[in-house]
Amino acid sequence: MPDLLRSWRSRMDPRAIPGLAASGRRSAGLTQRDVARLTGVSERWYGALERGSEAKYSADFLDRLSSALRLSPAERRALYLKAVGRPPALASTPDAGAAVDVDKALLQRFLDNQSPAPAFATDLAWNVIGYNEPLLDWFPWAAYRANQVRWAFLEPEARQHLVNWEQDWARPFLGQIRYERAHHPKNEALWQLEREILAGSPAARRMWDRREMVEHSHGALRRLRIPFHQGREVAVRIVALRPMRSDLLRVIVLLEDRHGSDAV
Repeated sequence: MPDLLRSWRSRMDPRAIPGLAASGRRSAGLTQRDVARLTGVSERWYGALERGSEAKYSADFLDRLSSALRLSPAERRALYLKAVGRPPALASTPDAGAAVDVDKALLQRFLDNQSPAPAFATDLAWNVIGYNEPLLDWFPWAAYRANQVRWAFLEPEARQHLVNWEQDWARPFLGQIRYERAHHPKNEALWQLEREILAGSPAARRMWDRREMVEHSHGALRRLRIPFHQGREVAVRIVALRPMRSDLLRVIVLLEDRHGSDAV
């Protein structure tokens, strides 16, 4: 495992990857810190994997790592076998975004026009299907088979990045899952997301019993502590939108709230 991951990192060109600063580097390839940022985990967590340490590495993380390192199908299979002792599941997961009627070019133009505010779009099951460049500066992992909710619950780093994780982020996310499941009971992607979150997170199972239901987080003030801000806590106002033609797509814009940040 150590030799494989070092080899895969060394062949990557950081200048070709959005969200990474490539100037001033003394050597080619990605550092462990780069890969950690691109996959949404801590450098310590990724370093443990590269050292061959055994841990409960999620399929979501391994898939993001495979995408970030541009692994071939054979290399992805090798990664799974080395990391968790089994091959990856067949790529047959339900795609909630398949039925979304959206003009992708128009959506991308809208997202780009939100700069400098980070903005992204997800399908009904919170799979990221579009983003602008500022979003990648804040969350580089969003470009790699990302699912917003899986990351929030299944990656340890999320609890450090999402301030007041349980009250402000985890419980509202679970409430939104319950809300969407009630309105789309036959949606396979939502059902699978619920199952994976509850199976992989004891905290989620405990909070799920509260039976809270939340429609959306539009207008909510939340706080982040991410590497892009060098550890500084930043308050953001969440703007959540849905096109009039479809409730299978959501667009999120994160507006930095200076007043909220000053109050921290």
